Amino acid sequence: MAAVVTIVRLAPAWNRPETRDWCEGLEALAATVTPDAEIYRGRNVIFRATAAGRQVAVKRFPVSSLGRRLIYRVRATKAARAFDHAVRLGRLGVGTPEPLAAVEVRRRGLPTAAYFCTAFLPEFREARALRLPDAADRSRLLALTGAFVGRLHELGVLHLDLTAGNVLIVPAPGRPAGLEFQLVDINRMRFGPVGTATGIANLVQLRLNDDGELLAGYCGARGLDAARLRRLYERRLALRALTQSIKERTRPWRRRLGL
Repeated sequence: MAAVVTIVRLAPAWNRPETRDWCEGLEALAATVTPDAEIYRGRNVIFRATAAGRQVAVKRFPVSSLGRRLIYRVRATKAARAFDHAVRLGRLGVGTPEPLAAVEVRRRGLPTAAYFCTAFLPEFREARALRLPDAADRSRLLALTGAFVGRLHELGVLHLDLTAGNVLIVPAPGRPAGLEFQLVDINRMRFGPVGTATGIANLVQLRLNDDGELLAGYCGARGLDAARLRRLYERRLALRALTQSIKERTRPWRRRLGL
């Protein structure tokens, strides 16, 4: 049976015949992506493309297991959730690449892939670069990263995949610090009050191994006492390292099960 491609989310500025046609051709486009256009390849694929004269980043989410296909009959796909979260973040003033479209591909009524399209960021630095002891401006950027996460939590935003690769440091000459932070991989998020213990557990997901700047920046943004929370932070870091080790060892089995 032929695939049915459906545009499930579309930014108002993209609601034009040429961009709708481009979105409906995403499955064919993804099959012809060249290595130089790939930004990332793993379970998901992220690639750069041009639509209506504009540079676009496209993330393809495959839906390979029958269990997930059945779930997505009643639940929004990752692409749709990422689009909705991006819109909500924008309303809160939280940086994330501009959402353009979410597209789903279905066969026999079941999703086999979904696409999330955003504006392409030509220049950025992942927060994971701050893991290197000799990273440029490391101490200041660690503090600013912590403050950014603290502000997220004060706004009631909890990024459930807050890895250092999902926090982008983007040049912004017009801003006081000369930069802004943007979130990516935002299909798993929770909105609502974020308590201190939950916030610290979220912060340690960055695993930046600093000398206290990250926690100090975080506590400063939330009006908390960094000295009082240091022991909790260190315990959470140790627990995170253990769970991450288990996660890495079981990844092949979880992927086979579609988890």
